[in-house]
Amino acid sequence: MAPFEIPGLIISIVFFSLIIYLVGQRNVPAQFRNIVSGTILIRIFAVLAYALVVFGLYGGAGDPVVYFRWGQRFAEYFRQFDLSPFFDRDVWRGPAFAGTNFVGYPAALAILLVGESFRGTWLLYSALCVVGLLYFAKVFYRAYGGAEYKTYLYILLLYPSLWFWTANVSKDTWMVFGVAVFLTGMVDKGRKQNIYVMAFGLLWCYLVRPQLAAMLAFALAGAYFLGTLKKLTFKNVFILVLSVVGAFYFLSVVGVEDVTEVTDFAEQTQRKSSYGGSEISLSQGPLKFIQAPVNILLRPFPWEVGGFLQIISFFDVYFIWYLAFRNWRAVRRSFSMIRKDRLIAFCFIFIGLFAVGAGLALVNLGLIARQRIILYPFMFMIIYAYSDKRIAFLRKKRREEQEKRYQEIAELQKA
Repeated sequence: MAPFEIPGLIISIVFFSLIIYLVGQRNVPAQFRNIVSGTILIRIFAVLAYALVVFGLYGGAGDPVVYFRWGQRFAEYFRQFDLSPFFDRDVWRGPAFAGTNFVGYPAALAILLVGESFRGTWLLYSALCVVGLLYFAKVFYRAYGGAEYKTYLYILLLYPSLWFWTANVSKDTWMVFGVAVFLTGMVDKGRKQNIYVMAFGLLWCYLVRPQLAAMLAFALAGAYFLGTLKKLTFKNVFILVLSVVGAFYFLSVVGVEDVTEVTDFAEQTQRKSSYGGSEISLSQGPLKFIQAPVNILLRPFPWEVGGFLQIISFFDVYFIWYLAFRNWRAVRRSFSMIRKDRLIAFCFIFIGLFAVGAGLALVNLGLIARQRIILYPFMFMIIYAYSDKRIAFLRKKRREEQEKRYQEIAELQKA
């Protein structure tokens, strides 16, 4: 690490620690806040480890370095109070304001705050992911109580890929926060919905990955469609229609005007993602729709593991499948609750949409390993929402309530 980076890293540690502490105080029960403090140290280590991999093993190649450089360019304009990067297409990185180009704006803001420090900028930016993970845990607590909250919170904050791949300036770091905000609106206090918060989360995702915002909207529409089968209300129908309209709008932003053009868009993205020496082939014809989710949810296969990051990626995804098989009864219960539990329905639909959509578009194992981390909070939710531990807790609570009611009736009869 160059000496000129150290002051920026120190400033970033102060800002980062303050942000995570304040968010933790507001969103995490007091008895679990120790893990939040530990997360601060883990994140600092993650940024240093990620920088070691990028600069030590890959010679400074990678999207986070490119985004940092682009943020530096925007920051130069902003230091002169020149707002051209917001309006001048010649300054943009790419043809559109949203998407890849947009990542430069928050990167520039971080650079203005902490200076020209790779590690300092990456650490401050990664606060978005930590806050997002705390919001995911908050949603889990609102929906399923405290029986498995500790397990869910700890696995989110400690899972290696969720802190390694987001310890930088990247779209994935941005998306974790946006998707989490969207969910907090979907499961607001009292399990009600806050349309304004959901809209903000969708807009946040749209600014970086419009296609993922479309997946969120389609998943929301699917969850509400299943809800309308159980209970037809104006609100359910309104959100259903709004979600479908929003999803098609987000697709139109990336050039998909018709459902038949989805595969064309996927093929264009394939060509962009086929670099880095870890390309994989995708079948042609209908078979590719089966191979696509397999690529996202199961690869790399054991015989494909060849480098350090692929070793991490292999154990990363297969440990989740180990947890799923170990808790197969909980997964089965979650699946059986699709029509009754809107959040669980959303989890299954979003995972399915992402697995197929991203699987058709990504033909690079490195990109697959990095981008699929957005699925992990949903997969953990499916595993722990209806776990044996939570079911036993609910049954015990129900028995205690019944016994209390019987005692009250007996006392009234004596009186």
